[in-house]
Amino acid sequence: MAVSQGMNHSAVLVVAGQLDTDQQTVTDLAQRAETAVSAVVQNWFGSDSTQFAADWAAHSRQLQMAADAIASMSRQARTQASDQQATSAA
Repeated sequence: MAVSQGMNHSAVLVVAGQLDTDQQTVTDLAQRAETAVSAVVQNWFGSDSTQFAADWAAHSRQLQMAADAIASMSRQARTQASDQQATSAA
């Protein structure tokens, strides 16, 4: 009978590490963009500048949500890999 379930827990842990790196990349990107937007807003005045800042506020929330989702996927992968290793060792 062919096995249709299981996991290479080492490979999943590698992917979890990659997800951690990706999450940090998104967080770093958001921080760099925040600094850039702040500089723009300090040097641009008027309604277009106000809209630009408001647009960034919405986009920054989306980036934070993406970073949070990636971090959650990493945690889930680690938990599943740990559970699989424990089950396999039993």
